[in-house]
Amino acid sequence: MDRQFDEKYIDKELESIGIRVKKPISIYLIGGCAMSLRHLKESTKDIDIVFRNKKDYEAFADALFGAQYYEPFTITSEYLHLEAMKMYENKDGFHLDLFVGQVLRKLVLSDSMIKRAEMYKKHGNMEVYLLSKEDVFLFKGFASEGRKRDLADMYVLYPDIDWAVLKQELKIQKMPKRLMAILVSRLEEFSRTYRLDVPILRELKRKL
Repeated sequence: MDRQFDEKYIDKELESIGIRVKKPISIYLIGGCAMSLRHLKESTKDIDIVFRNKKDYEAFADALFGAQYYEPFTITSEYLHLEAMKMYENKDGFHLDLFVGQVLRKLVLSDSMIKRAEMYKKHGNMEVYLLSKEDVFLFKGFASEGRKRDLADMYVLYPDIDWAVLKQELKIQKMPKRLMAILVSRLEEFSRTYRLDVPILRELKRKL
């Protein structure tokens, strides 16, 4: 079983990287890591980071060697689909997936997502932001099909979701029908698994 990492470990690693970053940057956390730092999840196995631009990404990546991160020699099948800008690991097996502007060739880090993001901490020149629960839910909805742990995370986020916000973000994203169909399928699976109503599902299906 893959090792899991808690909030304390994640924050320590972010600090170790942040103090080595040589120019002011902002990073945006999505997925299980953002949930852990919001105390919604005890631990996670990796961290997904989205950057607004390539310059921020490069400044972050330059700091990784000093913080003892390296590019893994082998990428497991679970991570092959991610198409991340880069993937890094440390000696403990803590995994970083780095994206610039877009994740999974599906969702864009939009201005509205950035506006909703909550400042977590500042480590040196690096400001760490957590995407909103709605946006994490949306990213989880697009995670690799079949990953049951993402459905479980969506279940944790579900009670606090503002569906009007999520609906508006989908309009901003302007996704082709092919991508919307992936999301609809995932939301249907979520609804069946937990017997919960997804208020936007009927409308999304009508648009397919």
